[in-house]
Amino acid sequence: MEHLRPLGPGARPLISLRRHVLTLVAVFLALGLGVVLGSTSVATSIRDAVVDREETTAAQLESTRAESAERRLAVDRLDDMAGELARPVLDGTLEDRPVLVVVAPGASDEDVSAAVDVIGAAGGIAAGRVTLTDKAVDPDADAEVQALVANLPIGDAPATDADLGTQLGTAVGRAGLLRTEDAEPHLDDDDRETVLTTLSDAGLVEFEPGTLRPGQLALVVTGPGEAESTAVRVASFARTLDREGAGAVVSAELTGAQGYDAVTVLRSSGEDGVSTVDSAGSDSGRLATGLALAEQLARGQGHYGLRPDATAAVPSLPTAPAR
Repeated sequence: MEHLRPLGPGARPLISLRRHVLTLVAVFLALGLGVVLGSTSVATSIRDAVVDREETTAAQLESTRAESAERRLAVDRLDDMAGELARPVLDGTLEDRPVLVVVAPGASDEDVSAAVDVIGAAGGIAAGRVTLTDKAVDPDADAEVQALVANLPIGDAPATDADLGTQLGTAVGRAGLLRTEDAEPHLDDDDRETVLTTLSDAGLVEFEPGTLRPGQLALVVTGPGEAESTAVRVASFARTLDREGAGAVVSAELTGAQGYDAVTVLRSSGEDGVSTVDSAGSDSGRLATGLALAEQLARGQGHYGLRPDATAAVPSLPTAPAR
């Protein structure tokens, strides 16, 4: 029997190349199989979860749509009812009271026409329409407006440091409204014409010559959303009209968009003089507008409509026609 030669110092047993390869292949096959099985299991779980989530989301979406449709139907029916009640409720509440309509930039023709209809339905007199141009709310025109108002024949001019909404509101209010204390014009006819014509020639307001008479109340119709600077100026303008006449109401569209309008500014400032209506395009908003004008005659005030910051949908019904 042949004796095996002992291994020398540091020598290692030889392992065949085949065994090496087989071992490595086995290891990689095991790893690969584990990854495949594991990933298949995970993929299946994810797929099942996604399917379940999609089914749940679809069901929730359908439920939300149905609930939204029901609420929309309820709102539409209530608005229809407000439309039916508007004329009999408003009848006589503004009997023979002249109301000046001021149209702010962005207001729709439909809302302006509806405002005029509301005044007529309440027995009031449309005293005419003054439209504020884009220039009237443009900060770049501030210096020009200030210099112009300072030289108009409007009596006591506002302070030189007054904001431009106040300055323009003073000019329009003196020319377009009756005094609070005695329901007489602030200015004589010549001065009224000079003020309005000068503002028109400067591109700040627009009106149809011969169609304006002094109003006892002012209704400012705005758009559904405005730049913050515009909203702040229109709000200040409305406050000034409120002081120059027997009262003022600002109306705007109801909108879900985030943004500013004069109604938002007045409400957020805690306004307690000017009334606001936030749903001018709806029948309920038009009813609220007419009642808010009548309420202003008695120096009542409130914030009406459907936005969360409104105090009520409409003002309380008057117990008797305003005197």
